[in-house]
Amino acid sequence: MEKEQLTAEEIDAEIERLSKSPYVKLARDTANKAKQQKLYRLRSLDKKGRQIAKNLGVDLEE
Repeated sequence: MEKEQLTAEEIDAEIERLSKSPYVKLARDTANKAKQQKLYRLRSLDKKGRQIAKNLGVDLEE
């Protein structure tokens, strides 16, 4: 089955429609929260790693 080719106007209309979708907003918010959580976990691990290196007397900075 061959895919239907969309015109530039149809693509613009679809982008506009989806941009206003509450489902797109929900998905973006969820993705952003997941990124924030990852950032917090990485910061925490960095802090713990720095403390471990300090306790061992190791300098890992380049």
